[in-house]
Amino acid sequence: MINKLTNYRSTWVKMSVLLTIILFGGCKKEEKKIVDFALSSNTIEVPLNSVSYLPIKSGNGSYSIVTEDEHIASANYIEGGDLTFGSIFFNGKNKGETTLSITDMATGRLEKIRVSVTDFFLPLVVSETNHPALVKNMRILLVNNERKDVFFFLEKDEKLERLQQGTFAFETELKDKVRIPYLILRYPADENGQFVNSTTHAAVVHKFDLSGSRSQFFDLIRQRFNVNWELPVAPETKSSPISFIAVKMTAAGTNYSIQSYVSPSNWKDNISTK
Repeated sequence: MINKLTNYRSTWVKMSVLLTIILFGGCKKEEKKIVDFALSSNTIEVPLNSVSYLPIKSGNGSYSIVTEDEHIASANYIEGGDLTFGSIFFNGKNKGETTLSITDMATGRLEKIRVSVTDFFLPLVVSETNHPALVKNMRILLVNNERKDVFFFLEKDEKLERLQQGTFAFETELKDKVRIPYLILRYPADENGQFVNSTTHAAVVHKFDLSGSRSQFFDLIRQRFNVNWELPVAPETKSSPISFIAVKMTAAGTNYSIQSYVSPSNWKDNISTK
């Protein structure tokens, strides 16, 4: 009887040890695999007073980031999101070029990125219109440079063809104690409002009332173009994706009305503005 009890105890102890090994052995964390460090590009353009992201193709999540001239741009690592290995977040402070050095702390690999801070480009797409020149699907590109250039494009043979260029300005006027926001476009046009050759015709002022545009649009212009609208503060609403920021333009003194939206596309990579 005593021998049987002894055998039972021995068997129970062995089973307990075996279960412990299985349980704790199964819970043991696998060591994190070290991967090569690689970037999607070693150059990036960042709009002035705006941001850009550079995806990391592969890396180990811990980085040392040094910017040669933080007066021009700053940068930080952003992990997760839709990207497996995260990305580098750049903030354009002043126009110019600088170099960013990023080191993967796990591998010691160093990569350098050439950063160019350029003028901010705001792309608009016309969705509905009865205007003689600003027709449906036209692309309007507002450039926040010294001249305040504006370019007008239409897609032709899967490429953007420039039709006209001019200048722009944002301003407000007080009418009946209500402040009205305007976009002023200056470009050569005939008496019917159609685009004409800039070498034979002078620029004409075209004034568009922006009332009815989304509040996010006015916030965007205030932040990126440093425009003080002096408009009543709109109630806070859920932020819209950039492609859903609607812009309504009504030509002053006419029945011309244009519905457009801010486009997330960076056309600057496909066109020349020189």
